[in-house]
Amino acid sequence: MEVKLLNSQLSFNAGYTKIFSDFDGTFMPVEFNHDVICNDNPPVDKDAFSAYFSDFKNILSPDTNGKKKTELTVSTGRNLPEFNYYMKKIKDKGLNIPVPDKLIVTNGGDEFLCHTKNYFEADSSNMFSEQDINTKKRKQLQKYIISWDGHKIKNKVKNFISRLSGCPLLIEPSTHQGMYGYKDNMTLQEELETLPEEFRTNYVSIRNDGSSLIRLTVPNGSKYLEELKCLSDEMQNEGYQIDFQVRENNGETFVNSANNSKDWQLGTSIEMKPKTRGKVPTLDKYHHVKVMVDHIIQNNSNDLVIAAGDGKNDLDMLDLSNYIDDMNSSADFSSQKFREQVSALPLFTIFVRNSSSCDEQIERFERDFNFDGIKRFIIVDKNDETKPKSLIEAIKLAQQEYAKINNEYRKNL
Repeated sequence: MEVKLLNSQLSFNAGYTKIFSDFDGTFMPVEFNHDVICNDNPPVDKDAFSAYFSDFKNILSPDTNGKKKTELTVSTGRNLPEFNYYMKKIKDKGLNIPVPDKLIVTNGGDEFLCHTKNYFEADSSNMFSEQDINTKKRKQLQKYIISWDGHKIKNKVKNFISRLSGCPLLIEPSTHQGMYGYKDNMTLQEELETLPEEFRTNYVSIRNDGSSLIRLTVPNGSKYLEELKCLSDEMQNEGYQIDFQVRENNGETFVNSANNSKDWQLGTSIEMKPKTRGKVPTLDKYHHVKVMVDHIIQNNSNDLVIAAGDGKNDLDMLDLSNYIDDMNSSADFSSQKFREQVSALPLFTIFVRNSSSCDEQIERFERDFNFDGIKRFIIVDKNDETKPKSLIEAIKLAQQEYAKINNEYRKNL
């Protein structure tokens, strides 16, 4: 889609802000990471936690007319049960955070709609449930996805596993949203411990995290890992376009050794995700943001999208050039056409710098996207006096910067 120049005609919804934020290290600061919240190592600073999120609650609260003008979508690499587990730990400590309006799991997988706005005061065990799936978003994403049918592909994968040498036991959980979906709500490790000794080192586990991720797991050191890599060639020969990734030391797959069923370690898994059309070749959190950006442009709503992340897996989502279809290479960055199209995007992006691992990319984004003094790409850095110190500061700055170039957004902000 070629981006149209900003239109100043008044829109009914003008002034809305749609925030898409990564979870770990972005919405949830590194000082409140998993060990602090879930393991009390070190103990959480409850005063600092409450002070930080009180600012978020203010910006996400309805205005004096009861109108909610800022929507928060958390986009995470975690799956649904992992996210709910984190929320429960926060709740158990007597703390709370702003409840996201939507949750995107597994880096661009399924989107869930919040079913309880008062989770931290309610009896609900989970902030989001499998029944909260946004089927409309699944359909919207189909225009990017190439030849992916999760049910059909899973059956083909199971057939492939049945032909592996050694005839491994196929373990498939009854529910497909997380690591606790195995027999009697067990983890994979717990189910394996109930099996006869000969199967504990001779199995392949298959499970889905929603509709767009299939994960295969084998014992560490298993010969099946190499054989399963051939699955990519077989599926490709049948016309499927699937992204295969091997994830080592995966906390999702705490499994036993192929040589010793009692030696439990972080496991290795093979993940299968849909390939896509367009700039980003594998289904990613970027695609959810692009759906919203395209919607705002097509409807001329004068709203603003803010996307935020802190790691390499967020860079495709934060790269403004990915939202311009005819932007082909970095050589185009200095062209007048590119700058006009970037100027017209209803999208500002934020990178929370927790390490130096992405410095080269984010410095390029800052240089290329802020060419006219408008801060379309914002870096959060606690150690740099010239930059915002927190995500909430950066969000407020993005709103102020967008208001400079969009009169209707400014009037209704």
